[in-house]
Amino acid sequence: ATVELRERYFGPSYELLSHEKYAEVWAIDEADPFLAPEGGESVADVASRLAGVLFSTDVEFHGSAVLIVSHGDPLQIFQAVLSGAKENPSFLDEVAGLKKESLVVPSVLSQHRKFALNTAELRQVV
Repeated sequence: ATVELRERYFGPSYELLSHEKYAEVWAIDEADPFLAPEGGESVADVASRLAGVLFSTDVEFHGSAVLIVSHGDPLQIFQAVLSGAKENPSFLDEVAGLKKESLVVPSVLSQHRKFALNTAELRQVV
């Protein structure tokens, strides 16, 4: 268990409100994954903490199958990070360091919604 897998904090304007409000946040995410809702976490913030989880998990469980349980938004951001890492091996370094000047990071992170999950969905990611 690790605190880095916690739910994304959407900020006081969205937190614990109707799920209908999430569309507003996701529009911001798509436009600029480095822009956080007021007082909340951006996609890049979440991706950075999840990149750390990926590094430490790989070190601790290298070569093993791993089950990661978290919330929807962090998991789809996590899958976007994995997708970027498959296409570009240096991607994890860019995410961990939040190098905004790289065009790869925003273009991959802004697409995290394409990995949307259903409630209680299990998904194999290799």
